Amino acid sequence: MHFFQRVIRAFTREAGLSGDYRLEVEQEEVVDEVINNLMEELGSNRELTEWVVGIAQQNLVNDEGWDLRPGLREFSKEIFKEEFRLVENEVAAVAKQPNFFVNLKQILTAERHQFLAAIKKRAARAVAIIQEEGWTKDDFKYGQTSAFSFMLRLSKLKLVQEVDEEGLGKRPLNEFQNSLNWPSSKTAYKVRMEQVAYEQLIPLLLEILDIHQKGFVRALSAEIVLGNLNEFGLIADIARKLKEYKQENNMMLLSDAPYFLNSVIDGSDTPFVYEKVGSFYKNFLIDEFQDTSGLQWKNFKPLIVNSLDAGYSSMIVGDVKQAIYRWRSGDLFLLQSGVNTEIGEYRIQPYVLDKNYRSSRQIVAFNNAVFQAAAQLVQKEIGAAIIPEVYKDVAQDTDKKQEGFVEVAFLSDDADEKWKAIALQHIPLFLERLQTLKINLKDIAILVRTNDDGQQIVQHLVEFKHAGKGKEGFRYDVVSNESLRLDGSGVVNFLITALKYLHNPDDHIACAQLSYEYARFNHTLTDLHQVFTVSNQTLIEGHLPDSFTSHKARLKKLPLFELTETLIEIFDLGNLTGELEYLQTLQNEVLNFSNRERNDMGAFLDWWEEVGHKKSIQISGDVDAAQIITVHKSKGLQFKYVLVPFCSWELDHGSKRPMMWVKSDQKPFDAAGVLPVKYSSRLEESFFKDAYEEERKRCYLDNLNLLYVALTRAEHGLIVTAPVPGKNKKLNNVGTLLHDIVQQPALATGWRAPEQVWRAGEWTNYKEEQNSSVASLSLKNYASASWGNKLVIRHHSAGHFQLEESETTTRIKYGIHLHTIFSRIRYKDDLNETFQMLQQSGIMNEQEKPVIRQLVDELFANETVASWFDKAWEVRTEVPVLLPGGEESRMDRLMLKGRQAVVVDFKTGTPTNADLHQVNGYLDTLRKMNFHPVKGYLLYIRTGEVVQVPPDKPAKSAKQNKNQLGLEF
Repeated sequence: MHFFQRVIRAFTREAGLSGDYRLEVEQEEVVDEVINNLMEELGSNRELTEWVVGIAQQNLVNDEGWDLRPGLREFSKEIFKEEFRLVENEVAAVAKQPNFFVNLKQILTAERHQFLAAIKKRAARAVAIIQEEGWTKDDFKYGQTSAFSFMLRLSKLKLVQEVDEEGLGKRPLNEFQNSLNWPSSKTAYKVRMEQVAYEQLIPLLLEILDIHQKGFVRALSAEIVLGNLNEFGLIADIARKLKEYKQENNMMLLSDAPYFLNSVIDGSDTPFVYEKVGSFYKNFLIDEFQDTSGLQWKNFKPLIVNSLDAGYSSMIVGDVKQAIYRWRSGDLFLLQSGVNTEIGEYRIQPYVLDKNYRSSRQIVAFNNAVFQAAAQLVQKEIGAAIIPEVYKDVAQDTDKKQEGFVEVAFLSDDADEKWKAIALQHIPLFLERLQTLKINLKDIAILVRTNDDGQQIVQHLVEFKHAGKGKEGFRYDVVSNESLRLDGSGVVNFLITALKYLHNPDDHIACAQLSYEYARFNHTLTDLHQVFTVSNQTLIEGHLPDSFTSHKARLKKLPLFELTETLIEIFDLGNLTGELEYLQTLQNEVLNFSNRERNDMGAFLDWWEEVGHKKSIQISGDVDAAQIITVHKSKGLQFKYVLVPFCSWELDHGSKRPMMWVKSDQKPFDAAGVLPVKYSSRLEESFFKDAYEEERKRCYLDNLNLLYVALTRAEHGLIVTAPVPGKNKKLNNVGTLLHDIVQQPALATGWRAPEQVWRAGEWTNYKEEQNSSVASLSLKNYASASWGNKLVIRHHSAGHFQLEESETTTRIKYGIHLHTIFSRIRYKDDLNETFQMLQQSGIMNEQEKPVIRQLVDELFANETVASWFDKAWEVRTEVPVLLPGGEESRMDRLMLKGRQAVVVDFKTGTPTNADLHQVNGYLDTLRKMNFHPVKGYLLYIRTGEVVQVPPDKPAKSAKQNKNQLGLEF
């Protein structure tokens, strides 16, 4: 992303566009502003109002909250996904069409209604005939699934999906078309029923089946699209408001960079926007390529193709089996086949790394067998040949001598507890067993699928310790991202409360909380009611330091960072045990916010409530505690011992159904272009079947890859717990997949059926040679000091404020004044104005003026010096210049006359070779700019000495009397 930003800024400068756009990182804050702006249109925008009301009604039916904003905030994430960004312009185009959504809704509603009405009409006629005959359900064969029950259900049909393949059933297609299968064997109306069925009911059934065959797919597709039509309109409006907001604020989101660059490139093979950047890069290396998105590849591809065309080599590194970031638009098929197709196989040389340097022998052997079998089972389930193709190189060798161990336990629900609760109870037992082997907790990682799973583990271990269940000599400490959040720190919450109270002194709750927490920190609180039963604010403030309560008004005026620093000092928070990391992280966030946003207390508190409280501290790997981490964040990491306690995530999407953007060439859907639909098995019988099957294939592969990442993080020990499959044993989660695999012949020797456990290797401690570590510096407290004491005036000399300056001080000061004057004046006529300006700005006083003027006149007595200030020259002062080697400097004086150039540098010190080198650099630069002839001079103001600087041996002008200016020191 940083690379894209550099390219974009270079492009805007080259094109003469405004390059001062603001790059916004906090996407959530922008979304909130956009939603607020959108809500202001309610009432005036009829379609928007209908969409919002429609979604609100759905929420009420589903027993969800009435406040739409949280749902809209979550829903707005759709517009940032690559799937939407690729069709955004198409969506915007159709949304602009007058009455587009109204017309689409009418057409789709008509399609759905006609289908349902036609079936209901015929089913109702069949029910009426049966009732006229006086027959009841007991007179029909098959009981609850009889032909009568079928017709009765269809007569009350409300949704098209009720007559999908499963809802329709097999009997209407077979048994019910034979009149002998209508009456029950016990009915008294058998003959009459067979006759009526043959003459009237079966023809109605055949008409229903014909209507179903011809119209079901279209009607179901219409029903699916109608179910997401409110979302369609809302997405279009949110995208519109976001675009307006970014334009009004001259802002670009961080996520916009690849899309902007792609629109500039627009399919060009060698886009001009890369010309300057490409000239600096000959070879490219893209790591973790399996997580690269299609759009990112489109942006990188021209550079790589250009590099290959020029005869240079590039490298992409990745593993399709570890592609688990598709929710960030990662596309594993680019690495699998896309690059070969687009770059050309003749230009690609693949290298397969088939040796595992991480894991011990048992772990490698286990994973080899598991994923070779898993690829075949998943392919059989979904019929996707790509799965075995992705896992064809899964088998690895290892050169490690250690055996290591693997244990996979399958747990069943019992009468009192579900398997997950039992798995939680196993975790402290596993930790105890590992510690028995002298294994440090910091060498153990607990991998989870979601943060919620991690929180359950933390809560269980805390309760386990507090309940006294822990064994003496064992520890159960864990760290996780959630446990390291800033809002989990007492001292951080104390500081935030202090800011809230300063921001609103009438907030009595904040005042009482501040007083309570301060007393608790200082161990002076004996009773909670001491604080909260007092309603008088003055009495509450009595518990707080006078340096805080007496200076609230002054504190509020401080800049944000200085304010928090001062509060840390006032309340002596820097010495609290275990809080140093939290204070440092908070101050980093305060400083970043002050630089990025407004230096305002109220704005910071709003940001804290929305975003800041979620920030986490970064801890050292030396903390001896087991780490709880999600599988996604564990990718690329390794741990000596890994626990996967809840190995049961679904292979399909489950209850979290993503939005899909689909197309159909069938009427009336073709006119709408792209349409949003929720992922569901219903799509399999619609016009959007192909999109559903593609998404299902990718989802199964994603979750299989997650399992691969989870089981390949361990170095020496792998411990897994999963549920025993249900009775139907449907392959719908990774636990069931593992259960099937460990019983196959390749792994059968480790399977213990009575225990429902698979084992290999012995639990041992993996000892390895440790490199001697360098002792690190550890801070014991947070050092803070008053911001006022940090302001220091830099003096020109140690005696600057002495009543009588020394002779040396005077000479140095006069030399500096002379340098300032000669660096600023263009011609001799400017002297009077320059002296006046220096005096008015306080640089020179009235007593110094005549002395310095005399020194200037003495320097002008030198004919060489005087010639520099002749009006025949075009003069520039303080000219910035980039020297060879990248060093930056400034020419004190540059004089031009046509292509002739003269450089003069004024020096207050003694002559050095560095001075000559510096001016020679200026001369080389001017020559490269086609100036000729060029000359350079050095004027040493202290002595009045003028040195000409030619390219070779320097030649000096007539030397002045060293005491001429009286500045010798």
